[in-house]
Amino acid sequence: MATAVRLSKMVWFTLGGMLVGYLLVHPFAMLAYILGPQHPHTPWDFSLWGYQLRFSFSTDMLAMGAAFALMGGMAGSFLGAWHLQKERLTAERLESQRRLTALETLRDLMVTLAHYIRNANMVIGGFSARLRKQIPDPVLQDQLSRIQQAAQEIEAVIASLESLDKIDRSSYISSWETRMIDLKQELETRLKATDVNKENRAS
Repeated sequence: MATAVRLSKMVWFTLGGMLVGYLLVHPFAMLAYILGPQHPHTPWDFSLWGYQLRFSFSTDMLAMGAAFALMGGMAGSFLGAWHLQKERLTAERLESQRRLTALETLRDLMVTLAHYIRNANMVIGGFSARLRKQIPDPVLQDQLSRIQQAAQEIEAVIASLESLDKIDRSSYISSWETRMIDLKQELETRLKATDVNKENRAS
């Protein structure tokens, strides 16, 4: 769709240049030539002006008019290419600004959410660890261990979301060019680091 629009604009710029070359530049060049010092005519002889303008569009001057139309078309094409390039750069700059604004908003949101979720998660993880030490029942011990593991995963998610600029992004739905945050590798790294710290403290 975008390619068709760009092509359509280029065609219109080219046709516009050809019309300007044939309808304006060509008769103006003819008029400037006849009013030059090599022709002993009165510059303000408007009847001569009218004749020269009519002569510009006669069949005798068709080849010259076509040459001016061709030059005008080339100029229109260059102007169209410059205009499309300017439009593209402007669109890219606006898109970049939009993404930067969205990223800053997302980071602010992550900081706010992380604050409240981390506070609640610390309570969950802390109480589950304390209950594991006080309850001898192995079934409850296993359940509390899972709660504690989930709390660690939540903490890893929060830490990952706080460093969005360091996380790889992967395609989610390619047809709509939607992006999702790829946390898998980040979470695995953080959880392994947590397990290593536990083993070090235990030893």
